Amino acid sequence: MVDDPTKQRLIEAAGEEFAARGFEGATIRSISKRAGTNIAAVNYHFGDKEGLYAAALIEAHRCGQQEGDETEVTDAPPAEMIRRFIHRFITNIKRDAAGSWQTAMMHREMIEPTKAADILVRESIRPRFERLRAAVAALCPDADDRRVNALSFSIVGQCLHYKVAHPISVRLIGDDAYKSLDVEFITEHISRFCLAALGVAAPFGAGERESLDAGEEARCTGSR
Repeated sequence: MVDDPTKQRLIEAAGEEFAARGFEGATIRSISKRAGTNIAAVNYHFGDKEGLYAAALIEAHRCGQQEGDETEVTDAPPAEMIRRFIHRFITNIKRDAAGSWQTAMMHREMIEPTKAADILVRESIRPRFERLRAAVAALCPDADDRRVNALSFSIVGQCLHYKVAHPISVRLIGDDAYKSLDVEFITEHISRFCLAALGVAAPFGAGERESLDAGEEARCTGSR
């Protein structure tokens, strides 16, 4: 959070305006009016409209993060690091307040990135993604950068599904069924799915296939 109350009011007002109107549609005048400040305050605290937008975007992303994200343990085994990444990602998605300006602004930025996306990626998103890539690379030492990138994006993509496809998913399976897909269940599901693909966990159905194979072998032995 920002300590200066005027600066914080401007960020909140800007976030609401940018979320509703986009970068081009929002004006410094309307933001200042909403914040109860003068236009000079924007220039004083943020330099210009782009600076204010970047500050509001970073605040929107910060509000969507789980407390303790920046102090995560980084000395866990690679498989555990991947599981923690997924758990944190899904937790943030589930706690995301639908209808908030923070959510709306992040959605806008994902669809129509601005120059501020470079700042957001550099300061917040890239460090987490690099930790994920390192864990994937450790589990796949023979994979080149292209493969590591694709594997990492596969993990991110499965997590993002529960954010971007939420409205359609609820309509597909119903609200109660979707709510049953809680943080722990989704974390376990995606973790096992990804780690099985990486060759460090048993695939889904492996236990059932082993039982079927054992039963078939017993029947064949008994018929001899």
